[in-house]
Amino acid sequence: MTNEEIIGMLHDVDARSKSNTHRISELAENQKVLGDLTASVRVMATEQANLKTDVGEIKTDVKSLMDKPAKRWDGLVNKILYAIAGAFVMWLFSGAPGM
Repeated sequence: MTNEEIIGMLHDVDARSKSNTHRISELAENQKVLGDLTASVRVMATEQANLKTDVGEIKTDVKSLMDKPAKRWDGLVNKILYAIAGAFVMWLFSGAPGM
């Protein structure tokens, strides 16, 4: 092999080395971006799980708030019925007219 051939081969190897170094640098940067993206997705998944829990608690609270007026109405109806029944019993004990 002549010196010119060796110099040509060294030049080709040097050019390939520079190209490979550039490609490796790009891959390293892409790998860093991919790692950041993975970390972001992990955080989003955690936040979504927390959000799911919060929504469940909110649904429970809303349901209890929706049930509250119905319970009040039922209580009011019961009290009215007790008052009517009590008035009727008092009317009977007071010597109802016609008895």
